[in-house]
Amino acid sequence: MDNENNGMGTAPKPNKFKDTIDGLKKKADIGVKWVKNFWKEPPKGRYLNLKEILCFGGSAFGVSTLVTVVSGLITATQISELFGIDVIHGPYICLVASLLGLIIQPLFGKLLQNTQTKYGKYKPFIILMAPIFAAFAIAATWSPDGIRELGFNATPKIIYAYCICTPTLILWNLFQNTFYMMPGVVTPNQQERTDIWSPIGLVIGFSPTIMNVIGNALRGYFNDLGMEYMAFRYIGLIYSVVGLVFVLLLFKVRERIIATTENKEKTGLFEGLGMIMKNKPLLIFTLALVLGCVRTTIEVDAAILGKLRYATDIPTGQIIFGSLTLITGFAVTPNMILLPFMTRKFNNKTILIFWMSLNAIGYAILGIIGVENIAQGTTSAVLLTLFRFIALFNALASLQPLMLSEISDYQQLKTGKRLEGFIQMFAYTLVLVFTNVGYVAIAYIKQGMGYQPNNYFDVQTVSDELMKIATDYFDIALWISAVSAALMAIAMIFYPLGKKEHAKIVEQLKERSREEGLFDLEETATPVPASEAAVDGSLPSDVSEVNEEIFKEEATPKEENTDDLKF
Repeated sequence: MDNENNGMGTAPKPNKFKDTIDGLKKKADIGVKWVKNFWKEPPKGRYLNLKEILCFGGSAFGVSTLVTVVSGLITATQISELFGIDVIHGPYICLVASLLGLIIQPLFGKLLQNTQTKYGKYKPFIILMAPIFAAFAIAATWSPDGIRELGFNATPKIIYAYCICTPTLILWNLFQNTFYMMPGVVTPNQQERTDIWSPIGLVIGFSPTIMNVIGNALRGYFNDLGMEYMAFRYIGLIYSVVGLVFVLLLFKVRERIIATTENKEKTGLFEGLGMIMKNKPLLIFTLALVLGCVRTTIEVDAAILGKLRYATDIPTGQIIFGSLTLITGFAVTPNMILLPFMTRKFNNKTILIFWMSLNAIGYAILGIIGVENIAQGTTSAVLLTLFRFIALFNALASLQPLMLSEISDYQQLKTGKRLEGFIQMFAYTLVLVFTNVGYVAIAYIKQGMGYQPNNYFDVQTVSDELMKIATDYFDIALWISAVSAALMAIAMIFYPLGKKEHAKIVEQLKERSREEGLFDLEETATPVPASEAAVDGSLPSDVSEVNEEIFKEEATPKEENTDDLKF
């Protein structure tokens, strides 16, 4: 009190707002410095810097864009639509392509296994195949006028469809499967694979979602003009060119494989096939994929479902369906965002069982209700979109390459060779054969019911009879999808490879490589020391904690590497 009376005053009050702003500025400065360092140097325990990650993501967008031309437009159903041929021919074309692919894939796998270049194993093949695949994709979607104007199921139409679509589908399979090997070779760190591949998965999923929106809008527009085929032409051309440009970013991505003497040795065709037959995780995973190969049967005809049920006229229904694919297309988005966190807490098989259960539940509920019992228009648009979203709520396309990279690591430990090309034959090509066999069987069901996709192409309305045929088929397709997803979930219960087992595999591979004097990946994973960073401008000492926290590596159990893994 005396001090106040003597005019000594009080201490100034702290300015909380200013302190907050200063704190935010400091954190922003630290973040900027961290990003600058990350642009050139990977964080501790990691292998890819930011520049390489962005190039990898850009190339993934290019691959996805090219692949989407086929997966979005050259399907078992849409081949019949686009070329005006019987419903049975689309599935048969896909089956012929997959059977030829099954013959080609082991030879291609042997070529991949025995290839050693300064650019890597896979990049040269991906980049060389890209322009060839793009040319075929454009040709497959650009049906010549002379062919198109022939009558329904005319022989020249059938011959042209087989001749152009079969090689396109073979290249589509080889091209995308080879690219999906990349997550397993850009880094040996499985958590880094997941952390990088999950956001890249968002990029991969972005392309088909946008195609659905733009493509269905274009189809609705050209449908009004009686020229729906023109939408296929424009989309095929634009997507192929854009995709080809982005694929070239793969030049900036480096392959990193833990080298072992055996993995560098040449592998014979039958030798490689014999080796992967001993890979129990691969065999169980392949069986699960085969059982689940028709789990999205209804999605093959989703565009027809949408334009028939989402509105009372087909052009409007097509536009509404295209708009709502933003919702169903982004069903994978939450899972891709959460995948790095999910893989830290759960084994891959647990995640996959959860996803397949949702797949089965979503389609089963719609099957119980019945498409014909949902009012045409807004009610159908809302309910069908909602339950399709639940059924499609997964990121299998992102998780599968990560699981196959683990399986390749296991293969390398067991046999000394990674054999990715042979593993791809089982997990992708063989599964694709079973998928197309299933779709051929389903095509006979369609044919027996009188369901011809061509009847719903380039028309404004359909008769009550054609509508009933379509809704009856949709109900059957929903149940096929639900049962297939449930069987896949059951099979995955027996999958033996988990996080702990894979961590042991990687440590044993590193130890074996060190003993052979081949291990050099540690150099790429070492960050600039914090004490030196202030001098060279890369990473100041106050950023090191941020760097450690954001890229905290999973603790690997330190165990003896002499014990082999038993599955």
